[in-house]
Formats: sequence, structure tokens, C-alpha cells
Amino acid sequence: MNLKVKEKDINVYDDVFKETDKDKRSENAQLATDNFYTLITKFYEKGWGQSFHFATRREGESFEDSILRHEHELALKLEMKKEDKVLDVGCGIMGPARNIAKFSGAQITGLTINQHQVDRAKELNKESGVSNLLNIQQGDFMQIPFPENSFDKMYAIEALCHAPNFDGVYEQIYSKLKPGGKACFYQWAMTDKYDPSNKEHVKAKEMIEYGNSICELKTIKEIDASLENSRFTIVETIDLAENVPDSDILWYSTLQSGWSLSQIRHTKLSRTLIGLMLRTFETLKVFPKGISKTQKVLLVAADGLVKGGELGIFTPMYRVLVEKK
Repeated sequence: MNLKVKEKDINVYDDVFKETDKDKRSENAQLATDNFYTLITKFYEKGWGQSFHFATRREGESFEDSILRHEHELALKLEMKKEDKVLDVGCGIMGPARNIAKFSGAQITGLTINQHQVDRAKELNKESGVSNLLNIQQGDFMQIPFPENSFDKMYAIEALCHAPNFDGVYEQIYSKLKPGGKACFYQWAMTDKYDPSNKEHVKAKEMIEYGNSICELKTIKEIDASLENSRFTIVETIDLAENVPDSDILWYSTLQSGWSLSQIRHTKLSRTLIGLMLRTFETLKVFPKGISKTQKVLLVAADGLVKGGELGIFTPMYRVLVEKK
């Protein structure tokens, strides 16, 4: 199990999130995100698959099929065509990009801040059967490393939550999009039910932020305000976690404790046994030092997401469709 974990990375990550001053934390947000994905990419791939995101899910639909449908719906929203040049902003290991390329025939370039993800994506792209449609670039989406007016379509799947500020990332995306081009984002957000004076709400929000390397989660209203301030023309906004009538299975169900194959790893017994195994192998130097602490970060993330979903104060799929006139 070749896990890219280094103790110094998890320590740097913790240092960033110990900073209580939001402005100072924001200065180091991209460093924290880079360290985070070096730490957890292999964990995500082993436990989640190659597409690191949530999806609406119907009764009788497998988790994998729901993820694929979610990606295809994004491609349809953008009306992707074979001749389109597309940028995946915050692409991870390009799981969604490979699926969307197969579905649409579009030329997709991925952008990620993390070099480990770049290397892993290149390996997987070669095996995909659509490697001729795929490319990947290491870079920061706050400074997208392409000329202006480069892409016909752009999208981000649960990635913009890592942006230190939305005004900056929206301006970057707008400038790299061709006139007449469209962009679609699935965004993490606190809903209108979030109450900053409610300690339980605040605790859940902080758990999601710490467990997922997010400087500060924005509310739907704050995201909308940034969109209004941008040069984009807003085509559609919708919270898919609340407004999809045929979504029968809760988006966070796979993170809940239970006795299905997907849920058993979140039971208290399973978590305890896995933690013990990781600490043992860490002591024996079979696994690198820092791996058990990384697991704890991911458990905080899972518990925070479930709590946010149960309270209705968080959504991972606020969908935004915009256009550059």
C-alpha cells in the first residue's frame, strides 16, 4: 500500500488550522491544500474511487453509477461537444475528467495544485482508453497558468471550497474562458439553515473545514454575492441536495455508520480496529509515521459532513451555471 504520507506534512497542515485569524489562515490556505492532498489522495482512491465527490442518488442505483450520472449531468449542462476545449479546475486525479471525456468526446485539461495527483492522473490516463483527449497541469487555480480566452467550457467539482476567496477564483475562471463559453461548478456551502450563533452548527462547520482543508466555508448567500459581483452572467443556481425530487438516498449516507458494505467502515468498532492497525504498522515502520494522524483527520471530515447533512446546514452540491457573454 504505497501511501504518500509524511509526518512533516500533517504537522504543517495542523499548524495552518491552529491559526484562529482567518486572514492569516487564508495566506497559507493553498499550502495546506497541497499538503492535504499529498496526505489523503491514496486514502480517497482506496475508499471512494477515482472521483472524489458526492452525488444525488436514486433507489436501486449504485454509488458508482450515481457518481457517473452526476458527472454526465454536468457535461450535459455545459453542452460539451467533441471540438470543445475544457478545463477541469481542481481536477484531483482526473476521475471525473476521464468519465466526461468518454461521454462527450471533449478535450479536457485538468488543473491541480498537487504534484502527487498530477503523477497519479498521468498513470490512470494512460490506462483510460481516452488518453488522447486528456492532459493535466500542476498549478494554482488562483493563478490559472493558461492564456486568456483559452477554453470553451470550464468546470469545478467540489474544488472551489479551497479558494482563499471566491472573487479571485471567479475572475481567473472568467478570464480564461472564451467569450460565449460556459462554466459549471458543484460547490460546498453552508445553507440558509446555518446559524452562526448555534454552537452545534459552528462545531459541524469547523469539523468539515479542518477535515477537508478548507480555510472557511462560505454560505450560499455569500457565494451568490460573489457571483453577482463577478463579470459572469448567471444562468442557473440550485442546491441539488434539497431540490432533486427523485433523489431517494441521502448524499451523506455512505459516511454514516451502518452494516452495509459501504457503511461498516464507519462503525465505532471498525474505526477502532483500523486505527489500532495503522498505529501498529506505524510503530513497526511498515507504514510511514503520520498515517494514523491522517486517518483521524479523515474521521473528523466524515463526522462533520454527516452532522452537517443531518442538520441540513451544509450542502456539497450547490450547482452554479454561468456564462461569459
